[in-house]
Amino acid sequence: MYNTMLLFLAVLLFFIALFPYLIYVTGIYFGRKSDEVIPLRIFPDISIIMSAYNEEQVISKRIANIQECHYPKESIEIIFIDDCSSDNTKNLAKWCLERSGIKYQLIANSERLGTNRSYNSAINKANYPIIVTTDADVFFEPDALNYLIGRLLSNEKIAAVTGELRPLMNTNRTTVLEGVYRSFYGRMCDWESTIDSTYNFNGALVAFRSDRIKRINDKLGADDANTAFEAIRKGYRAVYERKAIVYEDIPRSFKTQYRQKTRRATGLIEATLSNLDLLRKKTWFSHFFYPLRIFMYLCTPILFSLSLALFFIGVFLYSQIFLIVLILLLLVAGIFWRQNLVFAFILNQFYLMAGLLNLGKDMRVWESTSDKKKVESS
Repeated sequence: MYNTMLLFLAVLLFFIALFPYLIYVTGIYFGRKSDEVIPLRIFPDISIIMSAYNEEQVISKRIANIQECHYPKESIEIIFIDDCSSDNTKNLAKWCLERSGIKYQLIANSERLGTNRSYNSAINKANYPIIVTTDADVFFEPDALNYLIGRLLSNEKIAAVTGELRPLMNTNRTTVLEGVYRSFYGRMCDWESTIDSTYNFNGALVAFRSDRIKRINDKLGADDANTAFEAIRKGYRAVYERKAIVYEDIPRSFKTQYRQKTRRATGLIEATLSNLDLLRKKTWFSHFFYPLRIFMYLCTPILFSLSLALFFIGVFLYSQIFLIVLILLLLVAGIFWRQNLVFAFILNQFYLMAGLLNLGKDMRVWESTSDKKKVESS
């Protein structure tokens, strides 16, 4: 009797937890599709702001990657910020920038500031009205900047754009799961953008108009989400461009990826909670997408965890042997069926729950999680 009630409650909580995701699945497959980006004929000048901490193993390749972009070098300025690296990042960056043929500024922070505050220190120093913020350990597709800036200039109502973040593909388990999750995540954000706006930006590649966004909130939340929220707050749109592709090297160690994903989840949840006044705006974003995201980040992880706990308790009361067999089957499926949205969803709920538990902690100052660092490869 009790096990039946527990199983029924588990199923009920599970479907309530899934509710916002079911809406997004419907929108992705049956909703409005985004327009194609019109190729740029005139390339506006842009300032690329990049903040780095202990990235000596990758910074040379990163600057070379920007050189290889199809965006004209004469239209690019790089503002490189060294956030008190303890390795040779600053000197290597300076050496590479001097030889890149790209205009640059080099800023050395006197104390650790983290991404948000580092970006704010550089925005006022930018010479060009279009700002691109990016990480020091990611890599652009050759046409990523073209698509990104093209989308930004495609509509006067757009103040900020983000690109699609994908993992550098290899055979490790964390990369496979991240790839499955990122594919679905990008389509969710694209649907939001087509209707109105999204604040689920990828900090690896963001562009905005500095005459509309003069500062990023550096008190709470992630820099990428806060950039989008600043655009939305001022009555503009913040959108997602799937063709502006940027790659990151996913940590092979689950422990390292846990730190990275937990920090990102915490920043995203903080940004979500810090902008609740926007619910009063009369837009599709404020009345539809934002409430769904609030439910998704605050309620779904808790309800999903409760549903799992009740389900396993119910199965345990029914048959302990059956529970053991079920757990073994799930473990085997997790090992051999990794390219699966179900397991990516479960892992994402785990990270969101960790993010909720880390609320209140200062996550603004980061540690490098690049797999190219010697410490990670040893």
